[in-house]
Amino acid sequence: MPGTDSKRFSCQFPGCSSSYQRKEHLHRHEAQHRGPLAHPCPFCKRTFARNDTLRRHVSRDHAESQLASARTSQACENCRVAKVRCRGGSPCTRCEVKGRQCIFSNPAPGQEDAGREQLTEPGRVEDVDMNLGPVFPDANPGDKAQHCVHMYFAHFHRHWPILHQGTFDIAHEPPFLVQAVMMVGLWASGSASAQRAAVELHSRLGPSIQEQRSNWDKTFQEQAESYTTPASRWPIATYQGILLYLIFSLISSDSRSNSLDLTLFMAPYDRDILSALCETCLRNNIFYYPRMLERYRDLDSITCIWVGVEEIKRLGLALYKVSRLCGDRLIGLPDLQFPIPDSRHLWNAQSNPELSRLLQIEADRGKRLDGSQEGNWISSYGEWLDGSMEVQWI
Repeated sequence: MPGTDSKRFSCQFPGCSSSYQRKEHLHRHEAQHRGPLAHPCPFCKRTFARNDTLRRHVSRDHAESQLASARTSQACENCRVAKVRCRGGSPCTRCEVKGRQCIFSNPAPGQEDAGREQLTEPGRVEDVDMNLGPVFPDANPGDKAQHCVHMYFAHFHRHWPILHQGTFDIAHEPPFLVQAVMMVGLWASGSASAQRAAVELHSRLGPSIQEQRSNWDKTFQEQAESYTTPASRWPIATYQGILLYLIFSLISSDSRSNSLDLTLFMAPYDRDILSALCETCLRNNIFYYPRMLERYRDLDSITCIWVGVEEIKRLGLALYKVSRLCGDRLIGLPDLQFPIPDSRHLWNAQSNPELSRLLQIEADRGKRLDGSQEGNWISSYGEWLDGSMEVQWI
């Protein structure tokens, strides 16, 4: 037809003569040239082959949006679970592009979702700064928090690898979890003044946990298989923070058990919290491997799914360990219906590309267990151990 050539869209990549009648077909074709190195703009649908080109585009065409995103104080539920930066807004850019419901746990005015029961967090990170003057006399609030987190991962993390260091971001974690991490980091520093501040923070978190108990100690309804709602409402970050609170109760206690079986003493007040946490996790089948995977069904990134599932595995094992240290059997090995956590060198990967590369290497070598097989779950061994071994050995 006359004039058809003038309406075609040509590929601009050097050496390529392809052309298309529709612009979206051209975009799909050009994406093949860019491959995995394409950098999407967080504010529009354009992609760029080079990161520096993307930065120039953002600074030139999205200056106002960039300024607004810098003020985002929290991540929405989808971005927080995915461990990615949330650009704010209602809905945020990521949820809008993917067509998902954008929900904030502590919504700012205009972000509230009336149909969802909110899980409030006890306290704010800023509240801790008021008591850290003697510990960090010359540091600004951000540096204080970051130093505490650094001490946590430098000294505590290798003994209790509960949180994923590579994706832990103070700006995007719930305030309660950040406070719990700061508390442990202060204690792990070994400084007398820091440890006093940690004990004081611990004394404030306990009542807050109890006051908020109706928000976390309950049965959470399973979500329908839909891409418009989160797959799970489990407040995993809250459970992680409570677990850290309980571990701190043990390591900071002046009381030493005289029990011949070497069990540790935990105050009745904290033992009640431990019991409630174990019961609510079991009641909601949190440690059932298919449910773990279902929680992250809306995510596209294999590394994000892996981190999320691994954190739940480690939450379960740490709860089992704490309950056994206290001489209780609140959680048994048969309750841990998931495969053992993956190796520590995977857990310690510092970036998504590094983790993706290591996961592929492990898969190629056939070193990873098939988690879909129940015979590879801890519960399978636990049933055998519980049935054939006297309990004091496990």
